[in-house]
Amino acid sequence: MTYYDFKKKVLPRVLRVGIGLFIAIVVLALSEGWLVEVPFLTDINLLTIDIRYQNKYERTKDERNLKDDGNVVIVGISDDDLKAFVEPFPFPRDYYAHVIENLNEAGARVIVFDITFESPGKTAAGDSVFREALKKYSNVVLATKVETQTLQTGAIVRSTEPMYDNIFFDVNRNVGVVNIHKDRDDVCRSYFPMLTVRGWLTPTLAFAALNRMYNLPPLTCVTVEEEVFKFGTRVIPKYDATSFLLDFYGPVQTFRYVPFSQVIDDEEFQTKDELELGESIDAFDDNLKRLFKDKIVIIGSLMAEERDYHNVPLYIEEGGKKNYAMHGVEIHATAIQNILDGTFITRIDPGIERALVVVLAIAGFLGFVALRRLHVRRVWLVELGAFAGIVVLIAVIIEISIILFASSKVLINVVPPSVAIIVAYVGAAIYQYLVERQQKVLIKHVFSHYINPAVVNELIANPEKAKLGGDRRELTVFFADVANFTSIAEQYHDKPEKLVEILNEYLDEMTRIILKYNGTLDKYEGDAIMAFWGAPLHQSDHALRACLAALEMQKRLLVLRPKWVKERKPPLEARMGINTGIMIVGNMGGRDRFDYTVVGDSVNLASRLESANKQYQSKIMISDFTYQHVKEKVVVRELDLIQVKGKTEPVKVYELLGITPMEMTEQQQQSLELYHEGLKLYRQRQWDEAIAYMEQALALDKTCFVAQLYIERAQLYKLTPPPPEWNGVFVMTMK
Repeated sequence: MTYYDFKKKVLPRVLRVGIGLFIAIVVLALSEGWLVEVPFLTDINLLTIDIRYQNKYERTKDERNLKDDGNVVIVGISDDDLKAFVEPFPFPRDYYAHVIENLNEAGARVIVFDITFESPGKTAAGDSVFREALKKYSNVVLATKVETQTLQTGAIVRSTEPMYDNIFFDVNRNVGVVNIHKDRDDVCRSYFPMLTVRGWLTPTLAFAALNRMYNLPPLTCVTVEEEVFKFGTRVIPKYDATSFLLDFYGPVQTFRYVPFSQVIDDEEFQTKDELELGESIDAFDDNLKRLFKDKIVIIGSLMAEERDYHNVPLYIEEGGKKNYAMHGVEIHATAIQNILDGTFITRIDPGIERALVVVLAIAGFLGFVALRRLHVRRVWLVELGAFAGIVVLIAVIIEISIILFASSKVLINVVPPSVAIIVAYVGAAIYQYLVERQQKVLIKHVFSHYINPAVVNELIANPEKAKLGGDRRELTVFFADVANFTSIAEQYHDKPEKLVEILNEYLDEMTRIILKYNGTLDKYEGDAIMAFWGAPLHQSDHALRACLAALEMQKRLLVLRPKWVKERKPPLEARMGINTGIMIVGNMGGRDRFDYTVVGDSVNLASRLESANKQYQSKIMISDFTYQHVKEKVVVRELDLIQVKGKTEPVKVYELLGITPMEMTEQQQQSLELYHEGLKLYRQRQWDEAIAYMEQALALDKTCFVAQLYIERAQLYKLTPPPPEWNGVFVMTMK
């Protein structure tokens, strides 16, 4: 392989693969927070996890009924329970002692209080009764809280006994932390297995309950390994360093709830209704007792004022609104049931996720670059195809992630691969833009020396226009010629280089003005200039631009002539013709050599108007076709109705004087009005009146040269009247 082949074929491919790899690295750095965390990406990822939770629930909700076969029953203290008791909440502690007695009688395996006992109760007697119950039954688990939610995996130096904010810890060391783990969007998706409380690793409430169930020592904690937590023989996959994902069975009320007032209401306890009615109701009967046989029972508050409810990924419809809230007691129940079932949500190997990002970034970038290089007439189809590709790829990734989550309980982060596809698309667009820009700069540099820069830019933007042929469009064409140039050229017969110097200065000044008004310079022919407006770039005001350019050229010549006189150069004057009409614009010529130009009758008419200035001693002559486009914005002097050589239809022509509002002396204004009135009389064959008006117009404004022309014509027609069919048209016999 030659160096040329390597440079032209291999190196660009290696570069594109390198760009794809760079995109993958950037995406991984952003999504995994290597340099800085991007909260937006984290929020999107959490949202996609919630979608998968809900989809999994919709697919599996009929497979199991935890109210019948679950291992956990919740005894809830609600606002309705408060109405059943004489004592207000918080209850005397002997209430809880009574519930412990009843649940043990019913055969409950573990009794868990999602209630903290941080200070003495209402009565010392109540606390004493509760303390005795805790001594009697070893299957009770109490709750504690911790302010700082941290997991310490290293060794801990214990200098004292652990202390918790629970006044009954001295008689019951089965303590669990009730803190709920929440992500940055305040949604609970995962669960702490343990937390550090005052320097002591302490199991959370669910694990403390399981310690009792399996007769493990109090405060036994899971073993922490690199990717998992170990609890006995169960291996729990990590979600992050301190928690594991909960496998929610459903939204709130998925577990069986039993009212606290029913569990306490046996023969010995009298509720408010029983006292008022004077008869025993005894809700805690044999049917109710069967619900607690061999179950883990969690007792907790459901009251709104306790604010022990948290947002979870699943929702239920309530009154047309989605309710994502779940009581903390049910979150602990979910964690317990997950561990007993031994089924956990596993995050896919991070190495696989990263490999997927790399593959999608490189393949996506190469694919989008290849797609953008397709040559189609409608470029938007390429963009539409690229966008459709993005949507399809991301949809496939999301669908695969949903299937994996629902069927195999495998969680894959869909954000990094999706972002990789999007960034690959953007990167391909930027890459293609830079490549095309480099090519366009080269083309523009080479060809701007030969053709108009506007044409170059149009060809760069639309390469398909670089072909023979043209388009039919309405444009405005402009011709300019130096007056008496032949005589001027004769003066420099022996010094042609001086003539070229003068001509170049003139052409440079005029061309600068054409380009200032975004005109397209067509060609130079000796001292003649041809230009047009409205192509290759569309200009709705092409006629006005041409008029403004012509007026500025004449003003510039007024400045240049004194300078040229001082330099002993001829004071050049220019005649200009402007016409607007339908013409063909495009590349004309042979296959190997062509020019971007305009052709048509409208072009020829503009050339004739430039020549006709000599007849009327005018500077800028415009056709009526141009005038109709600009009549509200220019000041003109109507010249004649002429029939140019080679044409059968007459054309009304005007001398362009200035832009509205034009500064004119009172005499110039009067002269213009008298002239137009005289022209009207001339066409009405009122020769004497026409002559009188024209003479007054010429007397007031010596630059109204055309008035003298009409005086001479009227005097001639007085002697030899025109035929009856005469319509005022002047037939030109010269080009």
